[in-house]
Amino acid sequence: MRPQIWQPPIELSALEQSIVKRIKRAKLFTFLRQYRHQLFDEEFQEELSKLYADSAKGQPPVPPAQLALATILQAYTGASDAEAIEALVAKFSSPKIFVQLVH
Repeated sequence: MRPQIWQPPIELSALEQSIVKRIKRAKLFTFLRQYRHQLFDEEFQEELSKLYADSAKGQPPVPPAQLALATILQAYTGASDAEAIEALVAKFSSPKIFVQLVH
């Protein structure tokens, strides 16, 4: 199975707009949220998906653009692997924009 192309919403939701207005220092979060659809366009995602072995076994892979974005944010925040996973799974962890960016 090859990963699907990630097609997140382009427009900021009302919740995202309110969060972005309150962010004063972590401008990378807002930049990535506002431009993720351009940074990880369909052509680039297709290129990334070629790195995956095609297999009918197992679960469908997470789109590589989501993994790349999570990795960028993890490095920026200094979060451990466990903390990054917790933030993505819990959807209530801080910073909330982290969760919004990658979903």
